[in-house]
Amino acid sequence: MPHQITLLLLLLLHVALMLHSLPAEAVRVRKKVPRTRSCLDLPEEILEQMFGRLSVGVMSAFHHALQLEPRDKLNLTCPTAARDAADGKARLPVNLLSISPWAPDPLISYDPARYPRYIPEAYCLCQGCLAGPHGEDRRWLRSTPVFAPSVVLRRTGSCAGGRHSYAEVYVSIPVGCTCVPRLEKDPDGRAANQTHFLLNREIQFYRDLFGEK
Repeated sequence: MPHQITLLLLLLLHVALMLHSLPAEAVRVRKKVPRTRSCLDLPEEILEQMFGRLSVGVMSAFHHALQLEPRDKLNLTCPTAARDAADGKARLPVNLLSISPWAPDPLISYDPARYPRYIPEAYCLCQGCLAGPHGEDRRWLRSTPVFAPSVVLRRTGSCAGGRHSYAEVYVSIPVGCTCVPRLEKDPDGRAANQTHFLLNREIQFYRDLFGEK
């Protein structure tokens, strides 16, 4: 028995010397890398149902309003007085009959972490307003976007059951354009008297409208 113990100790010593002589890289224990589970997006039909309950058809109606004409037929320039002559041949959509005409912005809003991912936005076609007697562009007026509150689904970053989580977020979206006075400034940079300014512009507007000098 003592002889066997001696042989066992010698064997262990030999193995220890061999391991000690090996480079550190050879005896380094590999650590198991934990597998990261990829987080998948929710199915499209689930997102559509969630969004439908929030928007209650408001966004779908808004999308319809911003798709009055095919995109390849959109004219993204300010209409001129010549549009009156075209009215007899073809009926223009409401967005082009406005004195602040607008069209869907060609740079449609896209966000992969949002649902809907694509949201059309209104784009004002004129700097001024077509408020002249014959539809002329009046630069003392200004076309400005009209914003409407809406709700979208935004990806939160958390993962539940292998799927991305979403939360409702309220946003403002330009849905059209309206005409407002362009406020002038005096040489000192202060805003001119708004009441006096608007009154003069209103008088000039009706003079132009009825052809008075």
